[in-house]
Amino acid sequence: MEVAAGSDKFLVTFKGEDDPYCPLNWPFRKRAYTTFAYALCTFGPQVASSMYGQVSQDIAAEYGKSTIVATLGVSMFLLGVGFGPMFFAPISEVYGRKMGVLVPFFVSGIFAFGCGAANNFQTVLLMRFFQGLFGGAPIANTGGVLGDIWRPNTRAIALVFYSFVVTGGPPVGPILGSAFSTLGKNGWRWSQYYSGIYALVIFALAITTIPETYHPVLLARKAKRLRIDTGNWAYHAEHEEWDFTLQEMVTKHFMRPFAMLLTPIVTSMSVYGSFVFGILYLGVVAVPVTFTDVRGWGTVVATLPSLAIFFGVVVGGCINILGSLHYARALAAKNGNPVPEERLVAMKVGSLLMPIGLFIFGWTSPVQYPWFAPVSGLVLLAAGFLTVFQGCINYLVDSFPRYAASAIAATTFLRSCSAAAFPIFGRIMFTTIGVPWGASIIGIVAIAMIPIPFFFYRFGAKVRAKNPYSKQVS
Repeated sequence: MEVAAGSDKFLVTFKGEDDPYCPLNWPFRKRAYTTFAYALCTFGPQVASSMYGQVSQDIAAEYGKSTIVATLGVSMFLLGVGFGPMFFAPISEVYGRKMGVLVPFFVSGIFAFGCGAANNFQTVLLMRFFQGLFGGAPIANTGGVLGDIWRPNTRAIALVFYSFVVTGGPPVGPILGSAFSTLGKNGWRWSQYYSGIYALVIFALAITTIPETYHPVLLARKAKRLRIDTGNWAYHAEHEEWDFTLQEMVTKHFMRPFAMLLTPIVTSMSVYGSFVFGILYLGVVAVPVTFTDVRGWGTVVATLPSLAIFFGVVVGGCINILGSLHYARALAAKNGNPVPEERLVAMKVGSLLMPIGLFIFGWTSPVQYPWFAPVSGLVLLAAGFLTVFQGCINYLVDSFPRYAASAIAATTFLRSCSAAAFPIFGRIMFTTIGVPWGASIIGIVAIAMIPIPFFFYRFGAKVRAKNPYSKQVS
């Protein structure tokens, strides 16, 4: 019988480090499939977030709005994503990952159908917000799934391959959106129906094939099974004794993330991560402006350079894999003790790639330069994005292992607000002052942020030793 050793012999736990019931010890194929399935759940909302931008002109024409106002549909979706973790993280921790991810994902699909059937612009915006709110659940909670099934020495590599699927969403979205826009005045509605159909199909696949991964919930199920099989009702799991209260929900999932934003590490990493995440969506706006307005390419063809962003993500993923191998060696040298600053090695490389990519993209956008010149800038930009973004997340998780969920929730909220603003002012900026100067302004900000990973690599241990967060939240 799998019970804990010690005074409470009826407390159910995993039977040793090699217990096959523990998701960390599942066969590699099972863990890989689970990762891929959850990535597909996250891919859908990511596509939906950016696909809308390419049909916003059709929405503007139908409801008599300007293109800038119609673009608010992107921003409303991303704002919803920002608030999602605060609502659905508690569900994930009480009822398990499947309930906390798949059910909201299904509801997000329903709101996508509602957006497609909207008969006024206000309904479009409202449906987009709730589509993002519920679609934010897989974006926020699948990080917990990776922690459930992958050990620290391999988790970063798994996160890289997971990110290949997830970050493919924003570059693919504009291509699909432009294709739907060619279907006529109802093309934008079919783009929303597509998001709903995708959600329902993936939900049906995931709910029937993905196993539960959350350790406390699995142990609670084991305890229940032992009580039934043995007739001994003394068997119990710690999770069953947890009385989750509204006060705990407010403190842990609403107040704590904002309190952590007051600490130097979380503030710096959240601001940097939010900036680069906003640039990802800025690129989605900049590509059509560059290749449609400046170069005169066709509607669909002009969005194809967005694929360079995905290729850059793959390049950034390779850099992160090398960084993970470096971290594994550093971890072994410290006898398995976490060394958060070593997570910043790849991030330092990415911080240099981002401004380089921005300046190349901006100043080679005019027609006198071959098309592959700005595309190469997008590749470097995306490679820098992934290394910086994942570096921020990994450093926060290692720096605040006990409060990692709150730190990530704070980052998710801030980055979603940033991404919501970038498409609006990005379109105005690129069409007003031009792509070269618009990209240069963003590039200068990227240069100003380069010292962040270098500073924390040098002084991060001293900053963590002061533990300012513990002074603000007990």
